[in-house]
Amino acid sequence: MSEHLLPPPRDQAIYVNYLPMPVGIHRFLKFAVPAVLWIMCALAFVWARSQYSPGNAVWETGKPVEFMGVLGAAPYPVLFTPAKDGTITAVLLVEQGKFGTQKRAAALSGQLVRVSGWLLHREGRQILELEPEDRALVRITDAAITQAPTLRELGSVTVRGEIVDGKCYLGAMKPGAGKTHKECATLCIRGGIPPIVIAFSADGSTEYLLLQSESGEAIDPALHHLIADPVEIRGVKHQWLGVSGLGVLRVRAADVRRL
Repeated sequence: MSEHLLPPPRDQAIYVNYLPMPVGIHRFLKFAVPAVLWIMCALAFVWARSQYSPGNAVWETGKPVEFMGVLGAAPYPVLFTPAKDGTITAVLLVEQGKFGTQKRAAALSGQLVRVSGWLLHREGRQILELEPEDRALVRITDAAITQAPTLRELGSVTVRGEIVDGKCYLGAMKPGAGKTHKECATLCIRGGIPPIVIAFSADGSTEYLLLQSESGEAIDPALHHLIADPVEIRGVKHQWLGVSGLGVLRVRAADVRRL
């Protein structure tokens, strides 16, 4: 065999895939490959830990549930239903998909009703996706309360947080907030899904506020471009007497700014 056809010495740092691996490269890869894999695992762990939790929202998509109470239809339908402890729970109502149920609820505003659908809930706040049939929203006469709670003004406040659509944030999507959900949230709110301000306090607590216009109507479309962005909002806070967990914040579009 001629000399130029002999394989190179194993300590020569030239890799040829059909010849034995050079000793230097073999030693390097023996330590480098495991090290790189461990570094990648560590970076993946750190990256995963840096992501915020999508929360404990739940969408109960099994058997529909029923509620009874007084219906408030404007600007975003909400059912006031008595709880076992004597308090009143506010249950927001929506249709299937990215649509509110204002049209269906308008004729029964202020009346005792029975509703049925699929419950979405998060941290005690609830929203019900109505069944499509007419029987999902009907007038009754046997509920435990006879009128909607009074909405009381609490005064001017300034809060910082995010405008989300109630349906997705309370269980339909994970995550239901943040930049990745901006387009979806905007479409939902344009379709009549109740907008909610998730207000974050300095002590780490979270407050849920149903967002309305200054006059108590649906929010100004001028606010749509601020949905899912960190915002500061100056407005007038209201609270339904006897209802916990969900307040109301009435605002002018000019009093909302992106942070």
